[in-house]
Amino acid sequence: MKQLRYVLPGILALALVAGLAFAQGLPGPGIPPIAAPAVDTVSGFVIDSVSGKALLNARVTFYRPFFHPVFWLPQFRTDSTGFYRAVLDTGTYRIYCQPPMQLVPFASIVGALLPEWYDNAKTYAEATPVVLTEGTNVTINFALVRYVPPPVVHLSGTVSDSSGSPLKGAWVLVMRTIQELQAVSMTNKDILNVPGESVLLDGLGCMRGVVWKGLTDSSGAFNATLLGNRSYVALAVKPGYMPQFYDHKDQPADATILTPSADTSGIDFNLNLYHPPQKYAISGSVVDSSGTGVPSRIIAFPLPPRASRSASRFAYTDSLGVFTLPKVAGGKYLVLAIPFGGYAPAFYKAGAFGVMRWKDADTVNVEGDVNGVTIGVVPFAYGGVASLTGTVRADGQGVEGINVYALASDGSTVGYGLTDGTGAYAISGLTVGTTTLVVDGEGYDAVQQSIVVGVTDYALTQDFSLGVTASVGTGSNAVPLAYTLRQNYPNPFNPSTTISYQLSELSHVTLTVYDVLGREVETLANGVKQAGQYTAVWNAARYASGVYFYRLQASSVNSAASFTNIRKMVLVK
Repeated sequence: MKQLRYVLPGILALALVAGLAFAQGLPGPGIPPIAAPAVDTVSGFVIDSVSGKALLNARVTFYRPFFHPVFWLPQFRTDSTGFYRAVLDTGTYRIYCQPPMQLVPFASIVGALLPEWYDNAKTYAEATPVVLTEGTNVTINFALVRYVPPPVVHLSGTVSDSSGSPLKGAWVLVMRTIQELQAVSMTNKDILNVPGESVLLDGLGCMRGVVWKGLTDSSGAFNATLLGNRSYVALAVKPGYMPQFYDHKDQPADATILTPSADTSGIDFNLNLYHPPQKYAISGSVVDSSGTGVPSRIIAFPLPPRASRSASRFAYTDSLGVFTLPKVAGGKYLVLAIPFGGYAPAFYKAGAFGVMRWKDADTVNVEGDVNGVTIGVVPFAYGGVASLTGTVRADGQGVEGINVYALASDGSTVGYGLTDGTGAYAISGLTVGTTTLVVDGEGYDAVQQSIVVGVTDYALTQDFSLGVTASVGTGSNAVPLAYTLRQNYPNPFNPSTTISYQLSELSHVTLTVYDVLGREVETLANGVKQAGQYTAVWNAARYASGVYFYRLQASSVNSAASFTNIRKMVLVK
């Protein structure tokens, strides 16, 4: 009995250490399994995938669900022939193979053997489960690959003004995506402070995750050198002009994601001059409940929501969370902070923290410079191993820049995702239990749904469909809250199709059809129209089968609001 008093605390302590190590994403040390009948075996070989040679002292570790979140058994090492054999209890396992200890300096990691989960997976959540029943004998082999650096590629293009004249001395920045910064910072906050990846620009603040920057030459050209097969967004900036993301996008969350695998040209920008009415500034800070500043991206959305994304303004805080949004036109705005990592995005509401829904936010009325806009954010409380992915759509199309929050039963934020240009989002680190998902974006009605994360759930999927917030007014006199261009119907079509769009303000409108070579085919609307819902019918009886595009351009007669959108349609005869 006296011995038991010392043995049990020791076992519990080892289990606790192992659990903490796994929560950090690290394979834990081998610890003796709880006594159980050993009736199953897993065996196999571990080799170098390049040379085919057996690997001595490669380490194979078996993970299985055990209460919360997982439990693992001892490591098994390979012999001189690369062979290992594990005797295990029945159950479901995920298997992790590590190469022998390598004396490879970090700076010379090229060629180093890489660990992997079975079967050729990079993470625990992606690993293929192996189910052992009584009397099972399973063969699991590993062929470990060596690290190969991504190719070096060049991203080139030009920066010009709206008339097509080249702009010399414009800054072009190539940056990590918002989604990458958010995901990586959850496990490595140092990603926010990588030397050389912070750039301070007048009027935009301190930008993070910048992997290349350069000035255009006399012909407006630039040529960026990057690592290939990775995702980036590109931004062009020049004093006196409105900053622009590729491809003609005005906001970081809307930016088209580039994933070059080879040299890529044609990354062009056309910058517009700031208009005279855009002369005010919104200043403030982003802080947590302790008053600590939180580095973030700041976006001011004009009301009515999504009426004109191009009329939105964005900037970045400094390291203390202080920001200034310059050149803001007069009007009413919602102000959103999107922290670089560790905190959930939040809208401005005086004295509040963690305001997720835009309808709960305070309106910032800009009639002159506005100071003291303090946005309160709350930290994540993640710690699980499950991941969640999906797509957010509206009107059948993926919607970018939509916030997806994951909340625990006590209302704390345990995960966050932001949709990209395709409407896709990803959340990692979810814990076992019931999680409430809140999907919200300015101009849309929020959606809320609960999901249950089980002990054996490691990769879940959930899609959402959003509805545009109801128009102002009722009946035939309803005024839309946003400019919208909808997908034509039917599509594919023969020979005619209907195109629907809506205007939130009195606007000059041009609706044009183009062929796949970019040549103008037909103009369906050209003139000034009142706010409201409209349709146009295109009869393509005299045109050949193929892919066509239609573009809506609308500019408000009474404000700086403008809107441009392009959709694809297919004529099949």
